[in-house]
Amino acid sequence: MNRHQQLSEVASTYFSNIRLVATDMDGTLTSGGKFTQALLQALEDLAADGIQVLIVTGRSAGWVSGLSSLMPVAGAVAENGGLFYPSANLKPLALTPIPDLAHHRHHLATTFKQLQSKFPQIQESADNRFRITDWTFDVDSLTPNELKTLGNLCQQMGWGFTYSNVQCHIKPQGQDKAVGLLQVLREYFPEYSSSQVVTVGDSPNDESLFDRRYFPISVGVANVVEYANQLQHQPAYVTTAAEGEGFCELSSYILQSRSKQSS
Repeated sequence: MNRHQQLSEVASTYFSNIRLVATDMDGTLTSGGKFTQALLQALEDLAADGIQVLIVTGRSAGWVSGLSSLMPVAGAVAENGGLFYPSANLKPLALTPIPDLAHHRHHLATTFKQLQSKFPQIQESADNRFRITDWTFDVDSLTPNELKTLGNLCQQMGWGFTYSNVQCHIKPQGQDKAVGLLQVLREYFPEYSSSQVVTVGDSPNDESLFDRRYFPISVGVANVVEYANQLQHQPAYVTTAAEGEGFCELSSYILQSRSKQSS
């Protein structure tokens, strides 16, 4: 793997044009699984400077519906591109249409049981009852080879598969963070060009956010390096700090870049 370019090595003017930050949550905004005071302040500072923030997470629809209205963000994409919750409206936008929800959930449950018959150690995630488009199980104890096998099995059964530092996701094929985010940007933020958007993440389910065909400016917080050999698309830049501290590093860099431009 080639050495990632450190954010601190980038000319400050390069980020002065950023107007929207689309970021993963777990392992990217969180530190040790929690939101810190510094992270919340960073989000407030970005909002005060007119920078829109979108959370793009694998978390469940039920979880994200509350998050989007409580956090100082413009909205949140749930279930790796399945739904969008604008902050000003609790009614979600379905990014992956599901005509028959009951049948869809039953099909997902059956698929999980088939995977579990081959990997008895996998356990359904506690938040599945709050999900609409996908089905999750805990990633703990699974090796990279096992994760690859699970992905292949899902593909054979007509499903997509991805995983983060928290969960594995059985999902509709074609549903991913990039596809969902691009739709949200077209419908809700058409005024922003790709050069005004920075995407941020830390793990394999953020890989599509690092695809430079769609997002030329992407940043991985330092812990993304743990997955570097598993990522086809690498972030353009990497922060020095990990997790939420890395996001705060990026936030400060954006705000400093804008300040230098206006001075």
